[in-house]
Amino acid sequence: MYILDYSEVFMRTLKQINAVYEKIMDSDLSDRVKSLKLQKLLNEMIRTYNIPANMSDQNATDDVTALYRKISESIPR
Repeated sequence: MYILDYSEVFMRTLKQINAVYEKIMDSDLSDRVKSLKLQKLLNEMIRTYNIPANMSDQNATDDVTALYRKISESIPR
């Protein structure tokens, strides 16, 4: 049985991605699971907003870059 991942169906707005981020951060999930979910969210942002591998390339808008950095800096290490 395949469970549909909504990120495969539509592109989320920055507001929606931020809401998912907040939900993950406020959850009682282990750091390992949070890390995996946040990495998946970053990958979605990279695909959706064409974020370059080198963040010094500013192809993305400031809001996109700020949210990307916010999420990446929150990943438990």
